[in-house]
Amino acid sequence: MWKRECQRRKTEWCLKVLRRRPGQIEWVLGCFMTLFLAILICAQLQAESYRATSLYLEDALAASNLASAVIDIEEYGISHVVEIEDPVAAYRVFCNAIKGNLQLNEQWESGNRYLLTGHVTVENYTVYNVNGDVVSVYIVNDGGVVNHWQGTLGTIAAPDGVVIENTSIYSEISFPVQGSFGICVTAHKGKLVDIVSEWLLSE
Repeated sequence: MWKRECQRRKTEWCLKVLRRRPGQIEWVLGCFMTLFLAILICAQLQAESYRATSLYLEDALAASNLASAVIDIEEYGISHVVEIEDPVAAYRVFCNAIKGNLQLNEQWESGNRYLLTGHVTVENYTVYNVNGDVVSVYIVNDGGVVNHWQGTLGTIAAPDGVVIENTSIYSEISFPVQGSFGICVTAHKGKLVDIVSEWLLSE
C-alpha cells in the first residue's frame, strides 16, 4: 500500500513539473530520439566492419587452404585420384600461408588493428582425402599430432555442415574482436575448400 502511494505521489509530482515547463516532453523525446539514432548508427558501422573482416578472413583462409594442398602427383598420374600426400606438411604450409595472408607478426598478431585485434589461433585444420567411397579424415594440431579415422562417402561432414564429396581441406581460426563500446569477444571463422573442384577449374 505504502509503495503504491509513493508511486502515485511521484507520478503526480512529475506531471506538475511538466505542466509548469511547456515543451519539456518534446525536449525529452528529442534527446531520446537523438540517442537512439546514435546507437543505431554505431551498430550499423560495427556490423559493416564485421562483414568486411569476415570476407577478408574467408578469402585468406581459402587461399591458405589451397596453398597447403600438396597433391600426391604420382597417385594422381596413376589413378587420377587427388589426395593430400602429407597432412602434417600441409598443415605447416597452411600456417605459413595464413600468417602471410593476414600479415601476422611472430606473435601471430595483426598489424591492422581495424580488422583483427590481438592473437590469431589456428583452431582446426582438417584434411579430407576421398578415394572411391572411402573418406580418410586427418585432423592436425599445432604439435603435429594427427587424429586419423575413416568413413564412408556421403556420411562425413565438415564442421560447417557441408558433406564431403571430394578431397577437401577445412581450416578454422579464432581471434579477438573489439566492438564499438570496448567490449572484446572471441570470434571464429572457418572455411572449407573442395580441392578437386579448384584443381579442375585451374586446369
